[in-house]
Amino acid sequence: MIFLGAAFCGDGNSLFPPALPKQELVTMQIFDGTYNQLYLSANTAMTVKNLEDEWSYDTKLNATFDYDFDAGNCGFSLRNTDYIVVRRREAGTVEWIVIYAKKVETIEDFDLHIIDKYARSGVEYEYSVSSFVNGIENSYIIQNVYSDFNGFYITDKDCLYGTIYNVDACDTTRNTSNQVVKMLNSKYMKVVSNSELNCDSGSISGTFIRMNDGEGTLNAEEGLQYRNSVKSRLANKKPLILKIDDGRIWMIQVSGVINDTMNGHTDLRNISFEWVEIGDINDMKALYLNGFSDVDSKWW
Repeated sequence: MIFLGAAFCGDGNSLFPPALPKQELVTMQIFDGTYNQLYLSANTAMTVKNLEDEWSYDTKLNATFDYDFDAGNCGFSLRNTDYIVVRRREAGTVEWIVIYAKKVETIEDFDLHIIDKYARSGVEYEYSVSSFVNGIENSYIIQNVYSDFNGFYITDKDCLYGTIYNVDACDTTRNTSNQVVKMLNSKYMKVVSNSELNCDSGSISGTFIRMNDGEGTLNAEEGLQYRNSVKSRLANKKPLILKIDDGRIWMIQVSGVINDTMNGHTDLRNISFEWVEIGDINDMKALYLNGFSDVDSKWW
């Protein structure tokens, strides 16, 4: 039967399913046939003639049955991704810092789990996860995260030590290089600065203890091991990140002795050390050269 020029199966849209009330699509089944492609889109105006193989914002499902039943966009993403890059910046600022870059060769490489140990306290950060191909960013998502903690921490790529007990004020000194010159032709002296030196140094202390879970009592054995680990890391001459709950953060190296003193009880030990600032925490090159990051010059 022909009605208005179209047979029952005679035009390109004759087998499209009828419109349904708005509801969540949970499952979809196809059977009793041979299929080349299963495509689901939010674009209700599209037809079979302009069916796309590439993913767009309207694409919800696209199974081409090339090798297996892959209805997601992983295969498409793999063909169009060389690197996954994670960047960070403080909300309201412009400059991004690349904190992680991973080369993508298989679907499994999209599985990422990273911990940003270099975020300072009391700051809202924006994190961007981007897909790059041939050095060009082709897609990204941005998520805001608020960073907050108590006490102070020392950390690098491989360790994280901290305490909230008996933390001092961490007094600092701003170091500059100046020389006072007595002038022959003036009753005033002159300060000459021939160096770019402009960094902090200071000292900090805190009581590092271990508690028994759920009991609120000291775990003396684990506390001893923990303090020894802290002192060994402070003494190994490698750079550290020092960050405090008031928002201050530095890239440091321990410059003096490491003191371990009793604080009213044999199991309450106070560890203190002196330090100097050795680099900019927001400088990707400094982070890489000092061993805090694996992000090389390709992303600086």
